[in-house]
Amino acid sequence: MKSFESKTASIQDFLKKVEAALEGRDLGEITRFKLQGTELLVVFSKLGTTELKYKIDSQGEGFKALLVGEKVALTHRPLKADITARLARVMEREGAHCSI
Repeated sequence: MKSFESKTASIQDFLKKVEAALEGRDLGEITRFKLQGTELLVVFSKLGTTELKYKIDSQGEGFKALLVGEKVALTHRPLKADITARLARVMEREGAHCSI
């Protein structure tokens, strides 16, 4: 996922909604979010670790997250597109616009 944004929620509020939506799902078991200042790390952990690093820009009441780096585990490469698309669908249900 190259970017995602919300015009109506802060990054903190948005992540809380996404984490709640992922709770109890297989995708939720392997996905973690680490917010550090203006950077967000999305981590997928199962048979290796993949990290997607986003730069967060506040925009009014919302934000935009732009992919600035990634480390993809060898075992995740065949599944990366599917997993990020699944995460994008969850984010879109929570009000984000995603660019894959």
